[in-house]
Amino acid sequence: MPLAMVNEGEKVRVTAVTGAESMRKHLGALAIIPGAILTVMHKSGENMILGVHDSRIAIGEDVSHHVMVQAI
Repeated sequence: MPLAMVNEGEKVRVTAVTGAESMRKHLGALAIIPGAILTVMHKSGENMILGVHDSRIAIGEDVSHHVMVQAI
């Protein structure tokens, strides 16, 4: 399922990153790669704040549709 469908407070594992190569590289630079564990810290409208390792990052809904995840 796409990351956009995950609710606030849930933890997920990234299974795939789709989209253009530039999108995959951008997400990779943010440590959003297959196998990474993400926590949806906050979800507000079209934006979400993710916990990735010891960092927090913000992404928009358009980007979150390119990250495929599974619940853990």
